[in-house]
Amino acid sequence: GFFISDAPEFERWLETARARLQQAAAGAARTLAERHESANDLAGAVRWTRRATELAPSDEGLVRRLMALLDRQGNRAGALEAYKALARRVAADYDAEPAAETKALLAEVQERSQAQETARPLAPVHRDERPLSRPRRVRLAIRAGIFAAAVLVLVVGFSIGRGREPPHPRVALTSNAGAYDLYLRANMLVNQRQNRENDSLAITLFERIVALDPSFAAAQAGLARAYALRVSEFAPADTAALHRAQLAAEKALRLDPNLAEAHQAQARLLWGPSNHFFHERAIEEDRRALSLDPNMDRAHQHLGNIYLHIGMFDEGIVELQKALAISPREDNALRRIAEARAYQGHYDDALRILSQVDPEANPPYWYYEVAIVLLHLGRSDSAFALIQSYLQAHPEDRGGVVTSARAVSFALAGDPRHAEQDIRAAAQNGKGFIHFHHAAYHIALTYALLDQPDSAVHWLRRVADGGMPCYPLFANDPFLNNIRHNPGFMAFLREQRDQWERFRTTL
Repeated sequence: GFFISDAPEFERWLETARARLQQAAAGAARTLAERHESANDLAGAVRWTRRATELAPSDEGLVRRLMALLDRQGNRAGALEAYKALARRVAADYDAEPAAETKALLAEVQERSQAQETARPLAPVHRDERPLSRPRRVRLAIRAGIFAAAVLVLVVGFSIGRGREPPHPRVALTSNAGAYDLYLRANMLVNQRQNRENDSLAITLFERIVALDPSFAAAQAGLARAYALRVSEFAPADTAALHRAQLAAEKALRLDPNLAEAHQAQARLLWGPSNHFFHERAIEEDRRALSLDPNMDRAHQHLGNIYLHIGMFDEGIVELQKALAISPREDNALRRIAEARAYQGHYDDALRILSQVDPEANPPYWYYEVAIVLLHLGRSDSAFALIQSYLQAHPEDRGGVVTSARAVSFALAGDPRHAEQDIRAAAQNGKGFIHFHHAAYHIALTYALLDQPDSAVHWLRRVADGGMPCYPLFANDPFLNNIRHNPGFMAFLREQRDQWERFRTTL
């Protein structure tokens, strides 16, 4: 293989590049599995889902999908073996057990398996479903390595042709090989689908890493990022987690002031309810991170997301497209591009883009965005059915964004009683979450549609003060048309326009 002696920085960059390419390959395998499943080709779906689990062994959701597919095939022995392999890996790597959701699926499979045994013997396991032998694992690793190397040659060749290379290594050095190996695993977890299970595992791993090497600056930044994600998305009242995130972020910067990950961690903490959404300072930190590492996809995405929230849609789309160019399977970047197109009034285009996004990448966001777009397109029945399906599965509605979207649906249907009920529920569910400004905006839309301008303006002010001073959206959303001539709304809009123009001049 390709090797440069006495070049530890290159070796660590190479490991990071391999991990990123492996994640992209896993996403491609998952897409192929979904296509085969849609075509009722269970064998093909199993084959590609298994391949995806080999490429992304830490993604427990993929293992659940594999178990479900094998169960549908009637290969319950294969489903049970998939669970056992996961349980061994989670115990060895994380000193933990599979998630409750995975255990529940296991119980269902076991119940069907026992019922099957009373009627007839288990079907023999297909040759392709056997646990991988060592030679086969080696062959698969070689094939994956060849694929990654081919892509790597293109990446390196492109960089050499352009005469560019990042001014700083992507990951700060550590002399502890065990800490670095754990770092790659933790980083992959926090980069995967945003759920509490992945975030908790990532926090556990990052804590182990900084215990092994307290001077590992990138791990301190990763720990800050994982704790910040817990507070913003899953547990807004967890002040201890917020304090831990702040301490780790500060330590990362002290250890290495030129570490891109450290500046990006600061940006995440600056842009959230705990810091009153300091847009300018967060943008400055994201830009600093990108000056140190232009290929940091999450910094491009975070910067694009801030631009989106302050009404700089074109600039936001550019940054989000850069994130996708670096990580083509980054569903949240693609979803945010759809959100920007919806805010610009291009609802058909937004719906087309959202149809290409995996809902499981961040379910509440995807469901509310699709629902609101459908409502704008006049497809109220489809929007309501989608909302109901989500709320039946997730009655807690993290952040209140889907319940508040249903309030908009009720308002459009002329049902103020149910709309008011959903407003109260959304306000309670969304308290403290980073994305509550979206729920608050839906509440403002609901009051505007119900022709209650004072309440609508009150909630619009909460939206703007709570992280989303999005003047172009306020100025053009047709669901606000009922209050366009209200003096309070007109005064609010003038204030927002002045701030937006300042953003465009100074940022």
